[in-house]
Amino acid sequence: MIRQATLPLLFVLSPALHPDPGAALERRLHKAALRREPISLGTAAAPYEPAAGRREESPLRVLLREEGLEISITTATPRILRELDLLVDLDRRHSVAVRMVMPEAGDPAPRLRAVSELAAEGIAASVLIPAGFVPTAGGEEALRLLLEGAAEAGAWDVEIDAGSARRAERAALSDTFRRLRLEHGFPRGMAGRG
Repeated sequence: MIRQATLPLLFVLSPALHPDPGAALERRLHKAALRREPISLGTAAAPYEPAAGRREESPLRVLLREEGLEISITTATPRILRELDLLVDLDRRHSVAVRMVMPEAGDPAPRLRAVSELAAEGIAASVLIPAGFVPTAGGEEALRLLLEGAAEAGAWDVEIDAGSARRAERAALSDTFRRLRLEHGFPRGMAGRG
């Protein structure tokens, strides 16, 4: 049971409980900017989704009024390119890094093309590989191909989420990934203007 005294606190902290979640997110971003805290949007489990259409305002626009922040965006969609102009403007004022989550099944090429376009604009773009992407049989070859694709796309780093792998497979997967990561020259010099 929620006590009456905690209800206003929950209402303030949870954007989902607000009538306008976008406005709540804007307020939270503005407060973080005032405090000069690093700003992270999205996680591997809940990636950032860009604005739905050209007319819809991105919550990132709030940050155009600030200077010198660290902004990290984790996304799983090439639609992040809809906000490319905004990301370039933000990268001129801040340090912007975009981490692209690869699909567990399917073709990673569209996401690698998005990484390439971000890197071409000078934005620090990296790749996050979920453990489900790596098949049990032929996993090393799948990792090798993805790391080659990330290197060609201009990614500055590649990470793996081995935490979701089975315990018995986690150590072997991490060791193989570390070795291949170094073979492909990751991490590279940091991109970005911020």
